Amino acid sequence: MNIAMRHIAGIALLCSCGLLSCVRKEEADEKDLKIIPIEEAYRHPSSLKASDYFRQIRYVPLETTDSSLVGDNPTVWIAGDRLIVSSRPNRCMAFDKSTGRFLCSIGHIGNDPRGALSLSGWLNAAAGHIYFPAGNGRSVIYDTAGRFVGDHQDREMTDGLYGIDTYDYLNDSLLVTHLPATLNKPDRILVYQGDSLLSVFPSRGETVSPLSGAMADIQRMNARKNEETGYDAIYMTYKDGRQNCLVPSEQIFWHKGEELLFRETFNDTIYRVTTSGLVPVKRLDFGAMRWDRKDRYQPEKDRAIYPLDVYESDRLLWLRFVVNLHHPEEWDVYNAIYDKESAEAKVASFKEGVYDDLHHFLPLQPSFASPSGEFAQLIPASTIVEWFERNGRNEEWPEEIKALEKLTEEDNPVILLAR
Repeated sequence: MNIAMRHIAGIALLCSCGLLSCVRKEEADEKDLKIIPIEEAYRHPSSLKASDYFRQIRYVPLETTDSSLVGDNPTVWIAGDRLIVSSRPNRCMAFDKSTGRFLCSIGHIGNDPRGALSLSGWLNAAAGHIYFPAGNGRSVIYDTAGRFVGDHQDREMTDGLYGIDTYDYLNDSLLVTHLPATLNKPDRILVYQGDSLLSVFPSRGETVSPLSGAMADIQRMNARKNEETGYDAIYMTYKDGRQNCLVPSEQIFWHKGEELLFRETFNDTIYRVTTSGLVPVKRLDFGAMRWDRKDRYQPEKDRAIYPLDVYESDRLLWLRFVVNLHHPEEWDVYNAIYDKESAEAKVASFKEGVYDDLHHFLPLQPSFASPSGEFAQLIPASTIVEWFERNGRNEEWPEEIKALEKLTEEDNPVILLAR
């Protein structure tokens, strides 16, 4: 387009008008978005109660055997009638969603064609496939029954320390990758079918990275774990004084029904992902606590809202966010729940969770939501043992909760499922 602008003034004018029209249309579209008042709810915190958001809560103890022991820092996904649990050092296992019975191990570590570097992968729930990294942009693919399916090779990867490449899916055959901006490429989304690249489009994030991705420009790097929430954060301080914070587990993609939703890091707009671009659908109103682009890498910046995860169902949008991103020792993490039926948003401190006024048991703190809107939380057996030691038994509890008294600290975790 630059050549045309230099040589054909008329075409340049038309292109300029067309671009201006697109910008105005985008601005008009975003003015009509559903606005979710997060800052207002944050300024007036309130308790969150399970009965306001869920009709059913149930508990699934995972079978504990020598071959099914869950390791450290586990994560859980819902895949049809299975619960997939991945944990350190290198375990990925499938359990029956109804009974918790151990079904199979998935994948293995190795240099062979079916081997992975790590069993911390990602799930394509539509296809029932799990992708594990195998090195150099290659992934090995297994189904949730533990069978090897094939492999996948990324067409593009981020070269340098600019951010985290994130993977997800549009349906059972279309894959999506988000790549952060570099010094010569914009923040962008790629859509694949198999190994074929179908489309690439900007994500409304940085047009180019304001930070170098070279180790030589980084003065120091350190990782911090927030003990209260379990979130890891990687801090990179540059020689010019700016600081970048990466949260490896944060979810910028999530699913609601057949829709894939996306939010750009720091940004407050939520988009629906299509094969050709992003369609704005909602905006999280952070008010005065919104991150201005110029402040994003300033370590003295505080009291701004940084989204960590979003979970969504037909009725609820659950946002988890942190205030004081650049000050790990001062992290304040919150849950915000927006009820789409009442158009009401409520915010409470993460440490409170959601009070289980249905059973008067442990607070809810989900870490996953399926496309159908079922929320999942992984509870260590030791946490449940401690709860019973402090609180004793409540005869009004359903039998499935009373049965948890049999757990020992050596048992596998329990999965809470809420709808």
